[in-house]
Amino acid sequence: MATERAEPRELIAALLAEGAESLPGPPALPVPPAAAEDVIAVARRLALDGLPPGRWRPVSSPGLLRLAEALVVDEHPSAPGWTPEERERVTTWVAVLIEHRGEDGVQDLIRALDEGRNAA
Repeated sequence: MATERAEPRELIAALLAEGAESLPGPPALPVPPAAAEDVIAVARRLALDGLPPGRWRPVSSPGLLRLAEALVVDEHPSAPGWTPEERERVTTWVAVLIEHRGEDGVQDLIRALDEGRNAA
């Protein structure tokens, strides 16, 4: 079981170490526009949902931080308007979300942001 968890992390670390380039075209994930504070709030809520108190870590591994930045923050259509501090906070919470919920957490984040946009 521990081997299964290590393999995706090793693969992701290898991809990040290679410095995979960004390709032109639509983003890999259909991330809806949103203010940084909205993304932070949703990512925090989803990351902590169902976790016993004291079970989360406020800082994820450097690999997960790079993954969160590359997959969500760099692809987010609103990110160019965010401050460096906002980008850092979004990256941190998305990394925590990935750590605790994996790809499902990212999909849930996108779905929740999309629902919030449609409700507005």
